[in-house]
Amino acid sequence: MLSIQKHKHGALYSAILGLGLLFATPAHASIEADRSSAIVFVYQRVGEETVQNSSISVDQFRAHINELKAGGYKVLPLSRIVSAVRAGEALPQNTIGITFDGAYLSTINNAIPMLDESGLPYTIFFSTDMADAPAPGHASWAQLKSLRGDQLAGFGIMPSSYTHMAGQTPAQNAAIINKAVTRYRDEMREEPEFFAYPYGEYSVAVKKALADYPFKAAFALQSGVVHGKSDFLALPRFIMTDSFGDLERFRLTANALPLPVSDVIPEDMIVRENPPMIGFTVSPELHSLTKLSCFASGIGKLDIARAGSGRVEIRFKAPLQDRRTRVNCTLPDETIIPGRPQSWRWFGMQLIATDMNDGEDNDTDGTNQSERDDDTGANPVEE
Repeated sequence: MLSIQKHKHGALYSAILGLGLLFATPAHASIEADRSSAIVFVYQRVGEETVQNSSISVDQFRAHINELKAGGYKVLPLSRIVSAVRAGEALPQNTIGITFDGAYLSTINNAIPMLDESGLPYTIFFSTDMADAPAPGHASWAQLKSLRGDQLAGFGIMPSSYTHMAGQTPAQNAAIINKAVTRYRDEMREEPEFFAYPYGEYSVAVKKALADYPFKAAFALQSGVVHGKSDFLALPRFIMTDSFGDLERFRLTANALPLPVSDVIPEDMIVRENPPMIGFTVSPELHSLTKLSCFASGIGKLDIARAGSGRVEIRFKAPLQDRRTRVNCTLPDETIIPGRPQSWRWFGMQLIATDMNDGEDNDTDGTNQSERDDDTGANPVEE
């Protein structure tokens, strides 16, 4: 029996209670994309109770680490995950990547010791201006460099200043990317491999600018599974915070599978018409879409139309009211094995209404980066 639960902060997300999800086991591949795919989690602050929108408690983080150690998962360095997926090489089932955005001292002090003790690799994304100062609550260059000795730490950059890149001019974005690359190269004596967008916001123009740099991949904040057909300039990650980091949801997302789609509209996450029109075509390997469900943050379940040949169209009944709206679509995997948990195929996108202010414009360090934007739609299937 599937049930829909009301989140304590008003967001809706579903929880599987009777399908054995409490005992995570590797999901079985049933389409080609499953063979080389991975879940990437992103955390920000760890153990900062005063900023719960972007923090996860130490106890919750410890529970995640314990689950990763005992639940049949394979945590790999981000560089290995991206290289394998790009090349179409097989990855272990339930492959996981761990990332942190912001290089907060709470991460350095509370999370890294647990990862070191468990031998789990991780990647820290940071804005170089924050390390130069260093900004209050952020790690300095010296502290970041000190992590390199354990061989578990990896690094990626954000633009030098933490800003809404979609609202910047091409020249402004080029300047903050160039500065970040230069400062990282000077301090770390290597080229940065990965990039992450502040607030998960980008535009077609921002991605086009980023393509001129030799990054192996760039990461955003929409939910989903990394696989060979993913956009490597906007790879998905599942956000974990106090509000959306309970162990049940962690297991649910850690067992997610790809929902490969193509011909996605709108191409740009920036909302040009409100309400927006959304459409995508699901891989023909997935024969039945009758149980496909889509949810939007702050709105709930969406009406979807199937136009044949795997084409899905979504219509909003009213204009979007928030700066950021997450849309998540999930489909139960067709391969059901007795004694194994139900796995859900997952595709997510983020829509940005740039003319709306949700109070973040004065938040230069990304404190409220994520979870005012709830992850509505985690297993949004009603039967």
